[in-house]
Amino acid sequence: MAEEKKKEGDGKAEEGKKKKGLPPIVLIAVGAIVGGAGVVFAVPPKVVEKPAEVKVYKTFDVTHPDVIQHEFNPRTKAGKSMVRVAFKFVYEVREDLEKAAFEELKKNWEEVRSRSLLLLKTRSFEELNSEAGVRILENDMITELDRILFPMGETVHANGSNKVARVTKVLWDKWLMQ
Repeated sequence: MAEEKKKEGDGKAEEGKKKKGLPPIVLIAVGAIVGGAGVVFAVPPKVVEKPAEVKVYKTFDVTHPDVIQHEFNPRTKAGKSMVRVAFKFVYEVREDLEKAAFEELKKNWEEVRSRSLLLLKTRSFEELNSEAGVRILENDMITELDRILFPMGETVHANGSNKVARVTKVLWDKWLMQ
C-alpha cells in the first residue's frame, strides 16, 4: 500500500508540473511580440540626410595697390650704375579667403620688400638691360613673392591647395637704369 500511495503521489506531482508552466513555444512567441514592440517604440525612425550642397567659390585676381620701390646698384664689371625699379603684383584668391589673404599680406609685407631687393641686387646690369633677363627676373620674383606672402597652410582648401592665395603676375611701374 505504501507503494501505491507513492505511485499516486508521483503521478499527482507529474500532473502538477505540467499544469504549472506554459509551453516553451508560447513563451518564445510572447517574447518575440514584446521585443518587436519594444524595438518599434524605443528605436527612433531612420532619417535619410541629404548631403549638403558644396558651395563653389569663384577665384579672382587682385592687384595689390601698394607699390614696391627700390633703388640699387646692380652687379657690373666696371664702373658704377644705378637702377630704380617700382612694381606691383597681382595675386589670385578665392572670394571666401580674401580676408585671410590680406592678413597674410600684412604679416609678411616687410619681408617681401627685403627679399625683392635682394633678388634684384643679384642681377647684373646686362641681365636687367635685356628682355630675356627681365622675364627671368619676373618669374623669379613671382616665385619668391608667392613663397613669402602665401606660405603653405595647414588646411587644404577646396581647390586642392594649402595656400590662401597665389601670386600670378608682376606689374612693372618704373624701370630706370643709369
